[in-house]
Amino acid sequence: MNFQCDHSALLPLSVKRIVITGAKGMLGQAFQDVLERHAPMATVLALGKSDLDIRSSDQVLSIADFRPDFIFHCAAIVNADYCEENPDEAHAVKVGGTRNIVELALRTEAKVFYPQSFLIYDNQDLPITETTSPNPLSVYGRLKLEAEQIVAEALPQSLVVRMAGFFGGWEIDKNFVGKFVPHIAKLIKAGVQSIEVGDRIWQPTYTNDLAYNTLLLLANDRSGVYCMASHGQASFFDVASEITKLLAIDEHFSITPASLTKVSITEKAKRPEAVIMENRRLNGEGLERQRAWQNSLAEYLDQPYYRSMFT
Repeated sequence: MNFQCDHSALLPLSVKRIVITGAKGMLGQAFQDVLERHAPMATVLALGKSDLDIRSSDQVLSIADFRPDFIFHCAAIVNADYCEENPDEAHAVKVGGTRNIVELALRTEAKVFYPQSFLIYDNQDLPITETTSPNPLSVYGRLKLEAEQIVAEALPQSLVVRMAGFFGGWEIDKNFVGKFVPHIAKLIKAGVQSIEVGDRIWQPTYTNDLAYNTLLLLANDRSGVYCMASHGQASFFDVASEITKLLAIDEHFSITPASLTKVSITEKAKRPEAVIMENRRLNGEGLERQRAWQNSLAEYLDQPYYRSMFT
């Protein structure tokens, strides 16, 4: 990480025992990376989907023997369109799985961190703060909100962070940046020189930034709800254009804007046209460690994984 962070700030976590569900996903991997760098003495049990089926109460409760201090509940179905078409499966994972995690936390007196999606909001009241009322537009958003409420009601000292849309993890990046870069690499090799990209507004945020800032909250024994997003806002078109500049391919490949209507017609799950968060509580408590999205995106793309796609 090239952004300003205090290595000693996460030292209180070094004596903690931490369970991470969904450990092979983008956010779960980011927590492992940041912990290894800033709190390497922490005892971490990182469980991917193949290691733990959160729908199984027996599997989840078997973790009690680990005696966790914290449970980072990152396991989820992250594809909103898939959830729209498979609501029962989505409910079993998001809601049923979360109930099992809550039961584990009650048995072990562990503190739960629950990462929340920006898709629990519509675009009617911007900027979004911790007091903004959620209004999900999709099955994905409704189930994520229901799961958050289960955690908050059963575990008043839990930590919920409502996060902006993010990128991270390179080869496991399933979001816009992770899909877009290899896509344009293939187009260029095929002789295509331009592509249309939609103009939906978001705050592209690096998973490692989110992980560090969340761990800072836990190191300072914070609980309740926080909003967390990068500085600034951008359309997908803006992000795509910035990517071509950062990868030095903008002279050979052009991005043109596509209307939101043209993009959304292919989507199963309804999404808000714009979600802009304000890190109000983080700033008020002096614990805000986010940065401009352009800076974190530049750091993320300045890696052999992406640059090798254009050589």
